[in-house]
Amino acid sequence: MFGAFDEFLRELIVEGTLEGLASARARGRVGGRPRAMDADGIEMARALYEMKG
Repeated sequence: MFGAFDEFLRELIVEGTLEGLASARARGRVGGRPRAMDADGIEMARALYEMKG
């Protein structure tokens, strides 16, 4: 009995989370960690790596 209730509660939480993420994406918000380097930094790192080898 408690297991069924817990499973139902978990589904409600998951559903709410997914709705919130979809709403944020619709407003233009993007989740996740920001990139450490931009395209220029990656290009510079590749050039330095090729110079070394």
